[in-house]
Amino acid sequence: MPATDQAIPALDALLDGTVEAAALDPWCGEKTTVRLSGLTVDVLASTSAATAYVRRLFTPASPLWNPNPATTADPDATMRCLALPHAQVAALAERVRHRATGAPSPVLMHVHAPAAWHQLPAGPTLLTDPDADIAPQIVVRHPDGYTVITCDDTDATMNAARHLREIGYRRAEDDGWVCLHASAATLDGRGILIVGDSGAGKSSLALALSAAQGGAFLSNDRTMVTTEADAAPRAVAMPGPIRLNGGTLQALGFENARQWNLTRPKPATDTDWQTFHGASKLHILPVEWHERTGTPLTPDATVDLIVFPQIVQDTEELQLQPARSGPARELLAAQCMSPGDDVYVQDWLGIRTSTTDRLAGHGAHVLDTLAGRPTLRLRFGTRTPYAAVTAAVRATLDDRTPRT
Repeated sequence: MPATDQAIPALDALLDGTVEAAALDPWCGEKTTVRLSGLTVDVLASTSAATAYVRRLFTPASPLWNPNPATTADPDATMRCLALPHAQVAALAERVRHRATGAPSPVLMHVHAPAAWHQLPAGPTLLTDPDADIAPQIVVRHPDGYTVITCDDTDATMNAARHLREIGYRRAEDDGWVCLHASAATLDGRGILIVGDSGAGKSSLALALSAAQGGAFLSNDRTMVTTEADAAPRAVAMPGPIRLNGGTLQALGFENARQWNLTRPKPATDTDWQTFHGASKLHILPVEWHERTGTPLTPDATVDLIVFPQIVQDTEELQLQPARSGPARELLAAQCMSPGDDVYVQDWLGIRTSTTDRLAGHGAHVLDTLAGRPTLRLRFGTRTPYAAVTAAVRATLDDRTPRT
């Protein structure tokens, strides 16, 4: 494969509209294929780290995300991803600004990262905001896919995967899936949806349940849910890392996590990540968690029990009570991210075809259905043994949804 710095003339020609995106293929020698809500995408990248991260982010394969689709057909789209030195990406971005016609269209990417679409002969071209504290990045939209130009740092490993997740998310919303601020796990094949604000204990509880006998981990922080007539609601993970602080890891019995070699760098030792509610957290993919702890992963599950947790600092308390349908509906609505997600803020790639009203209607229907499922308010302390918490949830699950 030619050196990536030799790709600059081809990238210039691409931005000028004088060559097709396939002219970049000599620099994109790594390949993987994913299926995102029915859309098959070939991913061509200049680094093996980028394609490996795509496969690992979307593992295990689910009804919405499949990193190993069995297909010999031509892809529906192609995403090319080139990682270049920071100075070269910044210089290309500056040339885009000079060549662009018309006014830029501002958007917000993942976690509110500011960017803007510019019109070039190559097609709509997105640049991240040069005044923001983020690395420069360029995304060119073609009729048959995208070209992503990123800096050759840790983010370059993840950017293509993040954009693919964005595509799958918006297509899933069009298909009636609704995103909730929730984690999820299973016990003996029965799905437990854990819904609540940040810091409520969702991740901790999901990991504790999945480590129990008969348990499996489904999702962290974002969970997609859909409903069908005469069937229980189904949940699928939104692919993403599990974010944990040191206090949670210690309580789960994994004090050695600081020695783990992960895709994302570990927080510095002089931060607050070793405490409960620390702002700095360890980022670990579900597949990395499985490899290091042996915790089983599951791709999807029925929603058999909904838990609204509240974790309390420095206590050993454990309280459980059912949540009535009306209050449960309100608690669910407060954590519904479709169509207004506070992390995946905008459909910045323009994937959705549904109106906001239609998406809101999907959300209302899913929330109504979920509010009719067995629900539980769970209050537990940071010093409460997770074995006791897990046993209490299992007893509730056995009482309300007996094993089949």
